[in-house]
Amino acid sequence: MKLRLFLFLALLFGACACSTVNTVERAAPSGNAGMVDDKRVITDSALDEYAYVAAINESFVSGNLLKIQAKIVNSTAAFRSANYKFTWFGADGMQVGETPWGVVTLEGGESKYISAVAPMPNVRNFTLTLLPNVR
Repeated sequence: MKLRLFLFLALLFGACACSTVNTVERAAPSGNAGMVDDKRVITDSALDEYAYVAAINESFVSGNLLKIQAKIVNSTAAFRSANYKFTWFGADGMQVGETPWGVVTLEGGESKYISAVAPMPNVRNFTLTLLPNVR
């Protein structure tokens, strides 16, 4: 009986110990992020219950292609996933392209970066759409 109780408690403790995420990063990062104050993120109210965009970085690659990187955070202790898509707009405000839908998977409390590069040099703006993964 005591052995069963011990095994049950050990299994329970082992399962609980796997539900956290620890992240290590430099105290003084050597690179400077081009952080963007942004309202170009479109989310579904169901997604707000477990995930949010914590930061958006913007830079240019290959000299003139806009690159966007967004930090997505799972605010729950459970495994979650979300669908995302970037839509690109030219200097005149017209839509010039979009990425295929992607999926970001997050362990409880985990954060991940998603990113995309604009398809052409004349892109000056974007929207990021996040929806719950219903698949």
